[in-house]
Amino acid sequence: MLSGRKALKSIDNALHKVRNEAIDLDDKYSRLAGQVALSRRQKLDLLNQIARVRLSEIESGQLADSFNAADAKVGQVLKQRDIELSKLHSQIDERNSQIEESEILREQLLAQVNEKSNELVALEASVQQGLKQDPDYLALYERAKQAESIAEEAFFKVDQANKDMAEKAKPYQDDALFMYLWERGFGTTEYSAGIFGRFMDGWVAKVIKYEAARSNYWNLVQIPQRLNDHSESVSNLADEALMALQHYELDVLDRHGKPGLESQLTSLRGQLDLADDTLESHEDSLNQLLSERASFSSAQDRFSLECLELITNVLKHKDLASIYSYVAETHSPVDDTLVHQVQEIEDTLESLEGDLSSVRRLHDSQLGKLQEIESVRQQFKNSRFDDVRSGFTNGSLIDSVISEFINGLISGSDLWGTLKRHQRYRDVASIPDFGSGGIGDIADILGQSEMGDILRPRKTRKRRQNRGSSWHIPSPRRNGGGFKLPRAPRKSGGGFKTGGGF
Repeated sequence: MLSGRKALKSIDNALHKVRNEAIDLDDKYSRLAGQVALSRRQKLDLLNQIARVRLSEIESGQLADSFNAADAKVGQVLKQRDIELSKLHSQIDERNSQIEESEILREQLLAQVNEKSNELVALEASVQQGLKQDPDYLALYERAKQAESIAEEAFFKVDQANKDMAEKAKPYQDDALFMYLWERGFGTTEYSAGIFGRFMDGWVAKVIKYEAARSNYWNLVQIPQRLNDHSESVSNLADEALMALQHYELDVLDRHGKPGLESQLTSLRGQLDLADDTLESHEDSLNQLLSERASFSSAQDRFSLECLELITNVLKHKDLASIYSYVAETHSPVDDTLVHQVQEIEDTLESLEGDLSSVRRLHDSQLGKLQEIESVRQQFKNSRFDDVRSGFTNGSLIDSVISEFINGLISGSDLWGTLKRHQRYRDVASIPDFGSGGIGDIADILGQSEMGDILRPRKTRKRRQNRGSSWHIPSPRRNGGGFKLPRAPRKSGGGFKTGGGF
């Protein structure tokens, strides 16, 4: 049996692992983008050197001036970019620190909530032990249990009668002549027709022996209706008996101080929810910052785009073609060396840009995975699955699916679905199925069942659902219980040609 708190700890560990991997990929992405940017500037510098070596062969010095101006402007823009990127790094570090502090606070508050929950559970257990010896309570319990049993039996009979009616009435309903007379109310005070119509209907009735069939069909129709009326009557009596039993339980709990403990628990849960809100806010902010830093790495920030535009404009210069043409025709060793270096840089760029594209895909995928595990954890907490009563029937399976999620084999919704299927509320000290909580269910007043003291599934009643409980059962926070698919991370688009940055 895996407790809810330990399950949450496993989810936290998985989240930290996914987040650390996302940050590592972000760092790798940044380093690769820096190498791409450096190679591009080296290529620009080599082209500038070629232009200087053979500038006399070109009609003007306009190209060299363009190279110099672009390089100087790029240098200024990159200095501004470095300042902004440094601020972004600091903000990310700050958010990580805030998340760590919020998680520590959340853990402390959860411990206080569970401690107060245990006090409330202990009080309920004490009250339940006393009620087992209370003759007035036992009498109310037996009355409610018997009334519920009668109501359940009546409900079953109505259901069976409806099934019998559907089966036995079919031959009558398939007989067109019989149904014609039945719908006209033949043989009853509701029937009306002219002389000729009465004669013909009477003749048809004799032929098909309608009167006997009508009596039988009428009984088939009336039996479910009468049973349903009876079922509603005994159901109301069962509700009244159950309400009296619950009122007795609540009065005894009130006298023993349950309202005060519940008020304290509600206050602590409010603080816990506020801590969760703060933590989620910090996580959302961190995800936005990571996405923003990814735009720097992929040259999609405004500084990088400005630099790319400057370089692109220079490389479009009309005299650049003259440089390539001249170098191809000359036998100068200086030209040949420079051109060879340009070719090497272009080959390096192609390799780096391919690596950068691969890392970018992994980076985007990891950010999406981070948002999914954050959503799972939020829903886990919103559903109060970390409550002292909450547990999971198959701890090894839970650990396994968390590992599968980390390895990318299943989605966040798959993980959440597994958690929901295996979550149960367990008997700690008091018994949720005690007394009125067990009426109509498998447990009796002593808290005994064929299942024994194991995790209990949520109640399922044949006759009615959503009854209140006198005992402490955690209620979901906000809209807990459903998996919310996170928004897709912002794509870190490519930069110059196939991607990269400065």
